[in-house]
Amino acid sequence: MRTLLVSAYACEPLKGSEPAVGWNWVLQLAKFNKVHVITRANNETIINQHLSVELKDNIKFHYYDTPDFIKRLKKKDKGLYFYYFCWQIGIVKLAKRIIQKEHVDYTIHLTFGSMWMPTFLPILKTRFIWGPMGGGECVPMLCLSILPWRQKIVQTFRYLLNATTILNPFILLPVCRSKAILARTPNTKNILPAFCRKKTHVLLETAMEDNIFQYEKKVYDSTEIELIISARLISIKNIPMVIRSLKQIKTDKKWRLTILGSGPDKKIVLNEIAKQKLDNVEIIPFMAREEALKKILSSDVFVFPSLKEGGTWALMEAMAMGLPVVCFDWAGMSVETNDDTAIRLKIGKPEQMEIEMGNAISNLINSAHLRENLGRAARLRIKKVFNWDAKGAFMEQLFEDIDKLCQ
Repeated sequence: MRTLLVSAYACEPLKGSEPAVGWNWVLQLAKFNKVHVITRANNETIINQHLSVELKDNIKFHYYDTPDFIKRLKKKDKGLYFYYFCWQIGIVKLAKRIIQKEHVDYTIHLTFGSMWMPTFLPILKTRFIWGPMGGGECVPMLCLSILPWRQKIVQTFRYLLNATTILNPFILLPVCRSKAILARTPNTKNILPAFCRKKTHVLLETAMEDNIFQYEKKVYDSTEIELIISARLISIKNIPMVIRSLKQIKTDKKWRLTILGSGPDKKIVLNEIAKQKLDNVEIIPFMAREEALKKILSSDVFVFPSLKEGGTWALMEAMAMGLPVVCFDWAGMSVETNDDTAIRLKIGKPEQMEIEMGNAISNLINSAHLRENLGRAARLRIKKVFNWDAKGAFMEQLFEDIDKLCQ
């Protein structure tokens, strides 16, 4: 049994996003290894309440926080980066003590899973694994023209930042010292320095809990086709393009589009709906999670037009239920889907993407057979590939491969 030391700043049960990633990954690692986890002190109570008896012997949590004067600088998101930087420096001394006492085989930086957020664990004398890391995902260059000017500036800056990874000491340290790097998407892998790409594996950090599979689409031959989008109304989610694409639909069937979500671009979306003179498009700004899942399940096609994603829970949930998907073959969507589970549109000029989006939606409206084939394959893909056990199995194989190389 190996001994692992994991840095998981975010690690909490009953949460989504980064805390869920931290929690579920350490549970998987503990099935076959002795795991020491360094996490924030304020996670202690909820972790103690939910850590299963079966795994308690294999997991030991070490709780750390910065001195009070640094904590006071962190007010909500303001000061988060400085606080996180100090936290990462602070855990090095604790990590050294654990390594000396427990004879650690591997150190792993798990959360935050951003290549732009530093880790100092690579300076320690153990085999180091970095990731899964994201941060290289950008809106496609060809699509910058359709963004508002502020997002144009943000995304342009991200492209410039991505070009500097070879000069960034906080990236070079883990890149040079790691035995393996886990990148969430091909986009992140491709901006890492070329010399480290052979040891870089594309692996999404997210997976689905088993309870999502209680929702299963069984009827695909609907008389009225319900299209659905579930996303925040912000520019990178690209919802106006879908609205414009609907004029491409050629069908005798009745159809409608429901948009689940709210956000600062709601007025822009409403204006586009009015401009296209569509009376069969509805925005529902809020639904309780259970209701939202049922609404998605009762729909026929899941449209996911986002231009920038890592791992996306909304897309995976729709696929797990058995919905066919229309999305772009880009970033996290290119990892979660394949050609058997979705109509994946190529990135190109926005005008062409819009036409192809409309044609794809039209094809799905007109073919119950296509909807069923894609939907059933999507559900099967999530069951087989994007479950937490698969993450654990991947890591065990990775440890074995590294062990052999280091013999």
